[in-house]
Amino acid sequence: MPSISDIGEDALIESLTSPLAQPAHVLVGPGDDCAVVDLDPSSDQVQLLKTDCIIESVHYLPDTAPERIGWKAMARVVSDIAAMGGTPLHALVTIAASEDKTVAEIEGWYRGMNQLADTVGGLSIVGGETASLPQPGAIISIAMTGTVPRDHYVTRCGAQPGDLIAVTGPLGGSFHSERHLDFTPRLAEGQAIAPYATAMMDLSDGLAKDLPRLADRSGGLGYQIDLDAIPIHPDSDLAGAIGDGEDYELLVALPPTAADRAAALGTTIIGAFTEPGQRTPLDGGWEHFRGKTG
Repeated sequence: MPSISDIGEDALIESLTSPLAQPAHVLVGPGDDCAVVDLDPSSDQVQLLKTDCIIESVHYLPDTAPERIGWKAMARVVSDIAAMGGTPLHALVTIAASEDKTVAEIEGWYRGMNQLADTVGGLSIVGGETASLPQPGAIISIAMTGTVPRDHYVTRCGAQPGDLIAVTGPLGGSFHSERHLDFTPRLAEGQAIAPYATAMMDLSDGLAKDLPRLADRSGGLGYQIDLDAIPIHPDSDLAGAIGDGEDYELLVALPPTAADRAAALGTTIIGAFTEPGQRTPLDGGWEHFRGKTG
């Protein structure tokens, strides 16, 4: 029997979720940045559902300041709401920690989470759970609700041949520079660009991993990337911009007619989708159960 390290994260998720039946009011199920649920057909809004976690020694180092840990834990989930063009509302926080963690550390996590919620506005922590870990470490898991106009939610599935590929900011070097601990989710950008985008996701695992995922979800499209056009952080290089991950910028597919609008919103065009077939080689990226790839 293959192990999860043999098949990797994407294949595992597909194996677990493909048998799941989805009722009619679930507009978007597993496999996207958020689930989309239609609770009230008479409303112009639909609900977003998302959960994510951060793990000590995977997503942050043990000596990281507690407030920065809490900020990142909350910001990662808001970034997925942003990728759907939505607005976050309510969060449930589950903390699993070893008994050596101090009360001051955990209170610091909550201060960081609340600081992010205050920065976003309209987001509240409304409950959660605590549990103990049998070995040193910690896990912070956050489930979140949000809303999005029913005509403007954006999935990973809608890109078309000829659509432009854009990103909302520079890439690379996020982990070693510690930007991954302090980033502000691209919430306003996601909301502004959603009416024009055909597909969108956030860049958490690196362009080399996330762009193929979006292309695969959009019918297996090909893509051509202008490597010289990729915006790179000053403390990184092209390889880092392609493969580092933890950037939390938005990766957007746009029709050519929206190019001027995309530029006005501050996005950078880095290529275009093509008919299924050839793809620009991109090395690197992160995949759970396998680590750094490429």
